[in-house]
Formats: sequence, structure tokens, C-alpha cells
Amino acid sequence: MRRTETTETRWVRDPALHAVEMDAEFVMMGVQQGEYYAVKGVAAALWRHLAEPHDVAELAALVAEEYDVSADGCRGDVAAFIDQLRAKGMVQAAG
Repeated sequence: MRRTETTETRWVRDPALHAVEMDAEFVMMGVQQGEYYAVKGVAAALWRHLAEPHDVAELAALVAEEYDVSADGCRGDVAAFIDQLRAKGMVQAAG
């Protein structure tokens, strides 16, 4: 997938992932993936927001608001994180 597709697509969590929030961290079990995952900090905030469909610009704006950084400054990192989640089958394009 090209970076443009990643940034323009609205993404949402894979509903098949079982996630539990503990102490500002998400621990997830991917049945299809057969792996456990854990995210914390900004990654946990992004995961929380991915409960609803968002594109990269929207996610970057949410991170900027929560962490007092610029949306433009974090947009590339947000897109890279979405790429990682997508590669592991943890997010999907919202219909």
C-alpha cells in the first residue's frame, strides 16, 4: 500500500482483536495473528481512538491535542504506526 493510501484511508481496529486496557496500556490478543501485543503511551492513545474510524490527519490532530505537539510534526509517525498495525492485520479500512 502506498503512503497516500495509508494517510487518506479511514482506519478502525480489527474487531476480532481482543483488547484490555490496564494502567494506560492496551494488551491485545490477535486470534488470527496468534500473537499478543501491548501498546502504551501515544500508541495506546492511538489505539483508543481507533475504536472509531479516523484518517491519519484526524489521528494526528487528536495526538496533538492530547500531547501538546503539532499535528504536522506527528503526522508521519502516526502514518508509520498505522502502517505497522496494517501489516500485522490489526486495523482495517473503514467501510
